[in-house]
Amino acid sequence: MILVFADANDRLHSVLTLRNADLRGHSGQVSFPGGGAEPGDEDALATARRETVEEIGICATRVQLLGFLSNLYIPASHYNVAPVVARYAGMPAFSPNALEVAELFTFALDDLLRPELKVEERRLIRGVDVRVPYYAINRHKVWGATAIMLSELEGRLLRARQIANRETG
Repeated sequence: MILVFADANDRLHSVLTLRNADLRGHSGQVSFPGGGAEPGDEDALATARRETVEEIGICATRVQLLGFLSNLYIPASHYNVAPVVARYAGMPAFSPNALEVAELFTFALDDLLRPELKVEERRLIRGVDVRVPYYAINRHKVWGATAIMLSELEGRLLRARQIANRETG
């Protein structure tokens, strides 16, 4: 879930987590809150809401659906991700689940538009030297599926800003 909330100055933020190193899948990586569907989940929103409440301890009734990003297949884990974008009414009081979350941090959405946060490094993955792009957010390297979702969100923010500028200018 890409949870969006406003601070006291009406600046929009979202939240990321550093996954606990003891977790089975994607341990030690930065991600949005979320996880797999369970039999009682009626749709992607229900799954995202339940998982987000379990991981970061927010109040479920304050979560309102804004929309979805593009579905994403993650080959390494064979997960299909349905990114949900939701608004949180008010300022969240986070209570991270220590079994799943090693660290929780927030960032301002408009920071995604800052070019200095977009970095690239070379990594050896399965014996192949590849260039890996990532976002440098709060001392963390946000790469992989989470970076892909951030990139799509960034594109949507840019389009919204362009539309707003045309309407006011």
